[in-house]
Amino acid sequence: MRALGTTPPAQLEPLVTRVAAQGATPLVVAEGNRVLGVVILEDTLKPDVGMRIAQLRRMGLHTIMITGDNRLTAKTLAERAGVDDFVAEATPEAKLAFLRQEQAEGKLVAMMGDGTNDAPALAQADVGLAMNSGNQAAKEAGNMVDLDSDPTKLIEVVEIGKQLLMTRGAFTTFSIANDVAKYFAIIPALFAATLPWLKPIDVMHLHSPTSAILSAVIFNALIIPMLIPVALKGVRYRPLGADALLRRNLLIRGLGGIIVPFIGIKLIDATIVILHLVA
Repeated sequence: MRALGTTPPAQLEPLVTRVAAQGATPLVVAEGNRVLGVVILEDTLKPDVGMRIAQLRRMGLHTIMITGDNRLTAKTLAERAGVDDFVAEATPEAKLAFLRQEQAEGKLVAMMGDGTNDAPALAQADVGLAMNSGNQAAKEAGNMVDLDSDPTKLIEVVEIGKQLLMTRGAFTTFSIANDVAKYFAIIPALFAATLPWLKPIDVMHLHSPTSAILSAVIFNALIIPMLIPVALKGVRYRPLGADALLRRNLLIRGLGGIIVPFIGIKLIDATIVILHLVA
């Protein structure tokens, strides 16, 4: 308006500010140098978005809203949604630069978007989730398309990925701990007679070297089929940070992987001895 040599109406700026403060986007419409009015564009937040964002935070994710809206509108929406931070008045180049900066700091970045403005950032992100309601450019740039067009669908994406990693980590931890326990069971039983210094670690006191080996073999034959249904079902995911998940994994699968073979092999050894005596 000023470029056309006229002054905007005095009530225009307060109106624009009030609309932005309500979380809407004000669009001033003019004909020539005469202001006709303000069109209000308003995004409707999903009812459970705050709860879903809080769930992402419990999972250890830092949520940032990047938008082309003015700072006041972006601030209002960010507060309503409960995101950790926001970037306002962002151009496609600014979105791309922001993601690259985050990745340069060693962070894994997931990007959700639905427009042409989001396409470069979706292509740059480690995980690009495009909305089905978005345009073709965004869909082609992303790694996957959310058919429900729900930005918080990232929760399910992260849950599935972490569940796969947790399942693999849980079985690896259990397997290593299981092998360590079996070595404590078999090696002292085999060599304690010829290597007296192994006697202190012979904590299981198995009947004989033969029963020790046979008990370990039978235990393996029983435990592996029992783990197959658990592997197919997967480890249940809990929305915790990486440190908490690691401690939980070591405590349950690591400690459990040591205790279970000790108990199992000892019981099998005692059963073999009883059956042998009966026979």
